[in-house]
Amino acid sequence: MASQLPPEVQEQLDQIMERIRKQLEDLLRWSYSQDEEEPPTATEIEKKIRDWTRRLGGDALLLAIGPLDLYRRKGKHKCPRCGEAVYWKRYEPKNCITTLGTFTLERAYYHHGPCHCGWVPLDDRLRLLRSELSPLAEEMVSYLGAFMPFAQASQFLRDYMGMELSPDTVNNATVRVGEALGKQQAEATQKAWTEGRVPAYEGEDPPEKLYVSADGINHLEPDGQGREIKVAAIYETEERALADGEVEIHAINTEYVVGSDPEALARATYVSASKRGLHEAQKRVALGDGAGWIWNRMAPILRVPDCTEIVDFYHASQYLWGAGESVYGQGSSRTQEWAAKVCHKLKHEGAEAVLSALSALPVPKNKPAQAIADARRYLKNHASRMNYPAYQREGLQIGSGSAESAVKRVVGARINQSGMRWRHDRAESVAQVRAAVFSEGRWPNHWAAYRPSLSIKRCQ
Repeated sequence: MASQLPPEVQEQLDQIMERIRKQLEDLLRWSYSQDEEEPPTATEIEKKIRDWTRRLGGDALLLAIGPLDLYRRKGKHKCPRCGEAVYWKRYEPKNCITTLGTFTLERAYYHHGPCHCGWVPLDDRLRLLRSELSPLAEEMVSYLGAFMPFAQASQFLRDYMGMELSPDTVNNATVRVGEALGKQQAEATQKAWTEGRVPAYEGEDPPEKLYVSADGINHLEPDGQGREIKVAAIYETEERALADGEVEIHAINTEYVVGSDPEALARATYVSASKRGLHEAQKRVALGDGAGWIWNRMAPILRVPDCTEIVDFYHASQYLWGAGESVYGQGSSRTQEWAAKVCHKLKHEGAEAVLSALSALPVPKNKPAQAIADARRYLKNHASRMNYPAYQREGLQIGSGSAESAVKRVVGARINQSGMRWRHDRAESVAQVRAAVFSEGRWPNHWAAYRPSLSIKRCQ
């Protein structure tokens, strides 16, 4: 049975309902007006109604949660440190910035002298954040901050949501959410390693093939130095027929994992991939360029019980082009002819067939052979990961475009915009938000499960 509204709340409700009727009548008279030289346009009417509904929503929100502590019996509450029940001490105001407006919320404050702490139970009940932003406002603000410069996001919120937030507020909210996502990722990884248990597969039908590809991208710090953020992409694939009858293999259901430390990223990727069916998949594939951290950190952790390791074909091709240019010149027809021939050989015969072609290159005495030596070393080091004929027969991707796309999409498109310089920890936090947004289901799941810890004040 519904609870009886407190008399004070019922009185406020009646006043709001009367105000709504009058405001709506005024609005309709204005929109129907034919007396003005320039009657209101559809845009003007829509904006006025939008502003009106936002104010109405703000009134309703304040009425719904504002009196929760004001008109109910506070009684005793257990101290979060020792468990002893204590009486409430006073009301404390909290400025709340919401998607419907800004208001002050009065909450009952409890204090326990022996533990030197104070707390507000209503904040925990409503899952309010320690910042002034409401959880929904923080979700929206951080989403915008992950997609556009903070000043632009601030302007957008002012123009279209009526929210007066500074660029610094947008910045801090975005970083705060990214830090929470990073902490969540680290805690899940730590739990898996501490307990020594493989995270359970969360799907219904295990994937036939599960890929993990990785790449890194640099951003500029305030001092002009470059720092790398690494991104792993976990995905499945599907074949798509082209108009000319060829078949392309496309990544689908991609999930992104962000980090700076290779070992931490590898472990976090393993946890996420396990939930995606790493152990249940018929085929596991690790795909990347020649970066040592991919094959020395990422790949070993995915070899459970086995994993097909593939070096990006297009990255290997760049070494062959470099070798050809060192002999025949950049952009020359002979370079194009030679490089096309050996790249075709690499794709259809593997690394061993190409090593002999590199050895047969006529190196002029007056030109350095470093590019040829680099190509030979690269192919020898990764020959076991260049069995492209076999990979293609199995219908596997041989290019790490998904990894390159991941770092550009998750990091480059936002963090490497013209003139931008970031403190590394803040850049990584923004990348965490973008990774969550672009990973199917992760962003809404985070907010559905997110519960901020009870804010406890240390009182002397």
